[in-house]
This record gives sequence, structure tokens and C-alpha cells, in this order.
Amino acid sequence: MTITADHAEDVFHRRHNTTPRLPITAPPFRAAPARQRREPVPAATSGVTALHREQERRLLLADLTSPWAYLAHLRFDQPGHENTEATERPVWWAIQPPTGRPLVGLRGPGPERERLRRELDAVRAVASEDEILPDDVPAVLPHPRPVAAAFAEAVDLGRGPQVRALLLRTFWLEGRDIGDPEVLRRILPSVLVDDGYPCTGDPRREWGYVVSPQRQPLSNAAYHLLERWQGRWAELGRPGPVTLVGPEGPRSHLEALPGATATHAA
Repeated sequence: MTITADHAEDVFHRRHNTTPRLPITAPPFRAAPARQRREPVPAATSGVTALHREQERRLLLADLTSPWAYLAHLRFDQPGHENTEATERPVWWAIQPPTGRPLVGLRGPGPERERLRRELDAVRAVASEDEILPDDVPAVLPHPRPVAAAFAEAVDLGRGPQVRALLLRTFWLEGRDIGDPEVLRRILPSVLVDDGYPCTGDPRREWGYVVSPQRQPLSNAAYHLLERWQGRWAELGRPGPVTLVGPEGPRSHLEALPGATATHAA
């Protein structure tokens, strides 16, 4: 079959399942639709900003690895106790008392375990019947540093109360090592990671990753919070593992908790 020059272009397009090119005309001009005005979305309040707004409230300086901190959580955060109104609850700051525990946590017997066991016995002696505490300290005693770091990151993200309550329950009720970055990575997404949160590269909000493998905070904001909290505790003379700071002055241990008078009377 002889293909002339006039039909060559048509055969090429049919063979390659294409269509001949047609002259392209410019589409009619259409004005862009007016951009709708969006209401500004308030930015999330950081932990540092929230702390500045709450200077009028009382402070509770607490070692989150202490049974006194768990009793304070039960009395301040749980319904049915005094001072459960939000305006009456203190602002929690995590402290890091000197300890003989290694940074990776303490396993096995030792003086530090016996000291914490005596502390738990003292807390159990003043707890009410509905305040459930374990019979013994957990198998692994975490160092206060990574626990405070996790809480500081949560405060910076505006999720401090939720993370604090989760840390205390996980440690004292489930006996898990809340100083282990892998344990934190598994439990914190439930309160830190939102399904609709945009991908910004922040591992804290995307994966609940708040503590480095070296058990240190990830952000500069958390570092500054830890320094501020520890500095305030040092100014007070490094009191007990739980200290309430208010207009009446600092009060530690049982005196820092609501219901102290009733408990002493019992």
C-alpha cells in the first residue's frame, strides 16, 4: 500500500492511537472568584505563656516519681476531694531531687528503693480508703530527669495536666518505667497526637516522641522550663518531694495537700 504525503499524518495518528493536533484557542477570560475572608485561628497557647497567665495561682513543686505526687494527683485532680475547682488547683512544676538512681532507672534492691518504700508506707498511712495506692514500689524506679522532661514538653504543648495524670497512673498503678523513652513513646500518643494535626515535623505532636534516647528533653522551651522549675525549688531550700507555694508560704508533704487537717484528726 502506497501512502501519499497527504495521508501520512492521518496514518501516524491512527497507528499511535492519537488524534491530529487542532488549533488551540485561548479560553474565555474569567475573573478569579473573590477570596473569602477567613477568621483568624487563635494559636495554641504554649506552656510558657500559660504559666505567665497563671502567676496568681498557687504552685505545686513535685517530684513525679514520688508517691506524694500521686497522692497529690488524687486529691487535687480527682472529683470528691477539696479544691477540685479549676481555679483552685495549683500549677504543677516538676522538680528533680538528688537521687542515687542511675539515669536509666534503678533495678534491683538498694538504699534508694528502701527509702522510696518507706515514703510509700507514709503515704499509704495518710491515704483514705478510696485513694488506691500499690502495696510496693514498682520494679523499676525511674530517674526524675526524663519524667520531668516529658512533662515539660507536654506543658509546652498545652497538654500538661493530661500527660501528668497519665504518667502517674502508668507508674503507680501499672508499674511501668515512665523514664524509658520507648515506654513514653507508646503511652503518650493517646494524649499528644491529634488525628487532624497537620504534618509539621514536630515529633512530639506527630508521634508522641518527647524524650531523646539520652533521656533528655527535645525542645529548648522544655529545657528552660526545667531550669525555671528547678531554680524555684532551690530558692525555697530544696524542700520535700511535694511543696505547695501560696500566699501563706511554702508547705510540704501532707501539709501541701487538701484535707490535711481532717487526715491528722483521724
